[in-house]
Amino acid sequence: MAETLYLVTSGAPTTETETLPHLIQLLTAEGWNITVVSTPTGARFHDLEAVERLTGEPARIEFRHPGKGKTLPPPTAILACPWSFNSTNRTVLGLADTFAVALLCEMIGRRTPTVIVPKAGQALAQHPAFDRSLRALTEISQVNVLYSPQRKLPSWREVADALSEAVSGR
Repeated sequence: MAETLYLVTSGAPTTETETLPHLIQLLTAEGWNITVVSTPTGARFHDLEAVERLTGEPARIEFRHPGKGKTLPPPTAILACPWSFNSTNRTVLGLADTFAVALLCEMIGRRTPTVIVPKAGQALAQHPAFDRSLRALTEISQVNVLYSPQRKLPSWREVADALSEAVSGR
């Protein structure tokens, strides 16, 4: 039986050659059952129709009403990718005002193996709040942060490898 991954995404763009559907294809080929959750802004940045075709389920964007809709399957791991400047800072502060940020905060609280791939433009990456947030995230034992100020995003292969490493180290 495949393991369940929550892939949470936000309003940070990917590259033309490595899109969110490409990441889902790679992770599905590696045996993951993927549930995609997006911030409302992320829904404008990513091809959620392609996400639904690949996962068989629409991306979840809003909180569900109590007693309505399907409960998410329990996750083996959670991947926040790409995770914007705003969502990174909100996660550290516990500002769970979107379903995607709330879910990530909850899974960190449950000590679920977590990989976060922040992405911020050069000016935002220089903001002191972003540096503090990155440092705070790296201090959480089950959280692996993949961020390099020298480049925009790691390759999807690097993301998949970090995810495998996070799960094997649980």
